[in-house]
Amino acid sequence: MEVDLLNILLLAGIICFSSMIQSAVGFGIALFATPLLLQMGIPLPSVIIIMLVCSMFQSAMGIFRLRQPMQWKLSSIAVLVRIIGIISGIFILKFLLVTNVDNIKMIVGYILCLSVVLQLFCKQHPVEKLHWGWGGLAFTASGLLAGVCGMGGPPLILWVMAHDWSTKKIRSFMFGLLIASAIFQIILMRFFFGDVIYKDILIGVCLAPVIYLGVHIGLPLGHKMSKTTLRRVAYVILLGIAIASII
Repeated sequence: MEVDLLNILLLAGIICFSSMIQSAVGFGIALFATPLLLQMGIPLPSVIIIMLVCSMFQSAMGIFRLRQPMQWKLSSIAVLVRIIGIISGIFILKFLLVTNVDNIKMIVGYILCLSVVLQLFCKQHPVEKLHWGWGGLAFTASGLLAGVCGMGGPPLILWVMAHDWSTKKIRSFMFGLLIASAIFQIILMRFFFGDVIYKDILIGVCLAPVIYLGVHIGLPLGHKMSKTTLRRVAYVILLGIAIASII
């Protein structure tokens, strides 16, 4: 990617919009931003690092604004299981990097399409508590996708939406899990990819102001609009991005 004013503004706009969507519905920052940043010519490992840093900022701001108690025990278990999937995903990522860039964009597009279809058609009747096996499957699959392409949200969304939780509780759990997981994943990425990731971390830090703007817009939006309406809008946009990545 060439570093010029247009690309900087485009990057900032993508991150701001993605932060707004995640603040409103509890997911979406990586799902929206990753395919678009790849289209800008940013390498996949760099995109993953940038989005991890951005996700940490966005989630921390969201937790602070929501004032919702954290579910520390459940979040700790989820993080530990998710790390297993992340490690496996990073190994797959290393393999993918030897393929053509267009193939990577196509793979990300197909993953995004599958993610949206699953969330549209896998409807569950919300319950107070699920069998632990479903949690293990969701957290492992989420970690695997996060390691491969940085988009680990869909399995988590399917799992939390199966619970009879309030919108605030869902977003609080997701935000806390994303922060803890991102810290571990950045450490792992440093081990696998070396000092080159520090530049991408700095880019993510520099994007903090536009992330804050997205949070400032998205949280009130999430309170005013119904979950159904917000998710329908998000799914339509995600499908458009996915199709563009594939073709």
